[in-house]
Amino acid sequence: MSLTPKRLLSYTSAGGLAALLLIIIFYRSLDLPIAESAHTLNGTFAVTLGKLLSYLASKHVIQTVSFFALLCGTVDAMLNGFGKRAKGLLLIALSTMSAMLIGDELKWFFGRCRPPMFFEDGSYGFTWFSGKYLQNSFPSGHTLRIFSLTTAVAILLPGKKYIPLIAAILVGISRVVVGKHYPADVIFGCFIGVTCAFWSYCFIYIMPGNKE
Repeated sequence: MSLTPKRLLSYTSAGGLAALLLIIIFYRSLDLPIAESAHTLNGTFAVTLGKLLSYLASKHVIQTVSFFALLCGTVDAMLNGFGKRAKGLLLIALSTMSAMLIGDELKWFFGRCRPPMFFEDGSYGFTWFSGKYLQNSFPSGHTLRIFSLTTAVAILLPGKKYIPLIAAILVGISRVVVGKHYPADVIFGCFIGVTCAFWSYCFIYIMPGNKE
């Protein structure tokens, strides 16, 4: 992959501006209509399928993957040197762990009300600095977790990159279908997950002393 820290910074800035524009558009015009449409699906097979897809990116599942990737990558690096396998495992661990850490802090900072609050009492928007689950909608944790993992896998397996990325998109959609998030939350989660994966790649493979 022909990538430098400077070029990645440019890509990140451009991607961030694009994500911000989409988030503003969805927040102001599309989030509520889409959430209301998703709300009508309660009790249908679509919601059941959405819950199954969401489980793929549950915190427990991704944390388990992160833990074993970190453990195995560290042991492999100690025993066999910082080779291709160790780098790949550590890329997965760093991508997912950094995304989860950033996501948790941003959820607390923004304190956005989840869709159920709108349908209960009309609450919509940001409350700021909230640790409550129903006010932790932005960004989507499931989305940032799955995109950090699948983007790392796509980097390692470029010939099969579409398979994990399609899975990530489906998980992101499922979060709206099951009524846990607004589309803007998913967009922000996608940006965080992808960005963390590429910066983790940069740190492990490209930074001085870590070149392939």
